[in-house]
This record gives sequence, structure tokens and C-alpha cells, in this order.
Amino acid sequence: MRTRKRLNELAHERASGFDATICHNHVYETVQGHHAHGPNLERYVSVTEDVYELAAGEDLDDRRLDVFGAAEEINDHIDDVVDEVIAAALAHLLEVIDDWNDVHDQDDIDAGIHEARDWLQDNHEAAKRAGVWDEVTA
Repeated sequence: MRTRKRLNELAHERASGFDATICHNHVYETVQGHHAHGPNLERYVSVTEDVYELAAGEDLDDRRLDVFGAAEEINDHIDDVVDEVIAAALAHLLEVIDDWNDVHDQDDIDAGIHEARDWLQDNHEAAKRAGVWDEVTA
């Protein structure tokens, strides 16, 4: 349950950074785990939450700070993983968005293409980690 809540928060936070409805919705759904683009974000979040819970346990006493530190390291890494998931999702979006004209008008499609390309250019390290940089720049 706490994993799902954290994914909901991440999805809302990251999707709100997009103005184009197509990008906003696709990023939201992807971070939620509805589309399989990039690393398994849900697994990272779940492991982090489990390690935090372990750090709060009574059995650790002298190891509590070590375990909490490990959870913090994984948690810091989650932002990078979210960026990779978004990069993979936006690269995929650019491949298929022209076929969405039955649901979206051309202005929405153009706005989505523009914003997806801008985000990928601004976040080229995430695109490289996600393995989509070459496709984006081709």
C-alpha cells in the first residue's frame, strides 16, 4: 500500500511539470506503472520502503543508522530512475504520437511533440541512461 501511495505522489509531482496534456497523461500513467517503459520503478520504491521499515524495527539497535543510510541512498537514486522512466516514456511517445490523431487534435499532438523533445534535450543524461538518446537525436 505504501508503495502505491509513493508512486501516486511521484506520478502527480512529475506529471505536473508538463503543460501538454498528452505528455502530462503519459508521464503520469508511466510513473504509476501502467506502461512498461524503463526500469521497474515500483520495485525500487518497494525496496526503499522495506528498508526504511527495517530501519525503524527494534532488532537493529546499533545498525539502525547504517540501514537508514542505505534506505536514503536508494531513495536518492529513485529520482534518477524516475527520470529514466520518463525519458523512455517520452521517446516511445514520440514514436507513436502521430497515430493518436483519432483521439487528439493536431495542436495537442504538436504541443506534445514539442514538450517531449524539449524535456529529452534538457534531460539528455536521463535519456542516455534509459538508452533512448540515440533514437531521440536521430
